[in-house]
Amino acid sequence: MFEIVGRLRCPICSKPVQPDEKVFLDIINTVVHQKCYYKALRRLPIQDEGSFQKMLLKYPFFNEEDGNDCM
Repeated sequence: MFEIVGRLRCPICSKPVQPDEKVFLDIINTVVHQKCYYKALRRLPIQDEGSFQKMLLKYPFFNEEDGNDCM
């Protein structure tokens, strides 16, 4: 269902984001571990926060197809 699980990586630490981890979603929809966010030199404003699982269920763009389908 959510093919992104295990493949999406935190842009700061480069470790895969797990469903039970606390994350921030910034204004350009980047998912960052909460523990890593404050280590970044440049921080974008936070749009949402919570577990990655919550983000997966709340935002439909995490479950979109790859976009290569022809109509």
